[in-house]
Amino acid sequence: MPNSQKYDIIICGGGMAGLSLAYYISRSEILSQKEVLIIESEKKDKNDRTWGYWEKGPGEFDEILSGNWQKARINNHFNESQILELHPYSYKLLKGEHFYKYTQNAIAEKSNITWLNDRVNELMETRDGTRVITAHNGIFKADHIFDSIFRPEFDSPQNQNLIQHFKGYLIETKSDSFNPEIPDLMNFAISQNQGDCTFIYLMPFSKRKALVEYTIFSEKLLNKEEYDIHLKNYLNQSLKNTQYKILEEEFGVIPMSDAKINSNPNQDHFRIGTAGGYTNAATGYTFAKTQKSLKVIIENLEKGIKPLHVVGKSERRHEIYASVLLNVLIKKRYPAHFVFSELYRKNDSTTMFKFLDGETNFWQELKIMSSVRIKHFAKALFQVIFDN
Repeated sequence: MPNSQKYDIIICGGGMAGLSLAYYISRSEILSQKEVLIIESEKKDKNDRTWGYWEKGPGEFDEILSGNWQKARINNHFNESQILELHPYSYKLLKGEHFYKYTQNAIAEKSNITWLNDRVNELMETRDGTRVITAHNGIFKADHIFDSIFRPEFDSPQNQNLIQHFKGYLIETKSDSFNPEIPDLMNFAISQNQGDCTFIYLMPFSKRKALVEYTIFSEKLLNKEEYDIHLKNYLNQSLKNTQYKILEEEFGVIPMSDAKINSNPNQDHFRIGTAGGYTNAATGYTFAKTQKSLKVIIENLEKGIKPLHVVGKSERRHEIYASVLLNVLIKKRYPAHFVFSELYRKNDSTTMFKFLDGETNFWQELKIMSSVRIKHFAKALFQVIFDN
């Protein structure tokens, strides 16, 4: 093997997880002398995705948010609305293009961080550590290699495996059509696709502009044209005779699986983001947990200890809860629109967000679990435990 080019830290992938890690490194005085290499095949200058997340108080990226709401709405299948008071949380929306520009500008100011436009062909595990083999620039090695490009396999029959898939339009209407104070997190008042979890996600930026997404939790994708049919049906019914134009379109697929991911396959190789198991198996949300986990990694790097987010007992419990909910949805044990409506109707939103962030205590979790149909969830729990 030819000689490797050596860095202190290599980040494979310049997407959300990789750029977030590089951004936090750029803000650390302790790590300012570390030579860092980011390897990414794309320029990352397009609005290829949008991240929604809830957060308590001010956050790292507040100045570039497209939306920040203190209230939200859940609509059940009968179009009965429930307004969620989110305080002390708020629901935030961040566009990919704004995030990429902001983090890349911060990184560009640091002479110790290098951006390399190239493709990672392989991460080779050797007796002497991990080697990063690129398509055009040779081989690299580092004391710490952070990998956000690994694609876990979510097809083992003993795991609970769903995908969250969605098609979205950024639209502008000719007349006032939206309440910019209240987004719809889950609007189930649409046709439920063969019993799958199906809802409209609507983020209003003004009275005339909003992001509207048709979202499904299921085991298979739809045909491409079906997403457009469902989206346009919803818009025609909800906007009635109001004309609108489509400014942007987006499509996404997010894994929802309780498959175990090895986030530290070698002494110098660490997986982050979805590659590291940071996606919430029950909701598909990834952004907030990625930020939280990467801050732990930065603290560990600064202390000179193993830069790994270690899963605690509370997080293990929440992994089981996610597996049970996935099993309920996959087996269609109880209609999804009833499950989510009941959870938010019988529990205050603050506790629910804490629960989804893995920050509740066991007694709070017992109360949440008692708010769902015990019979259906008990069957799911039994199968999850039996299969594992």
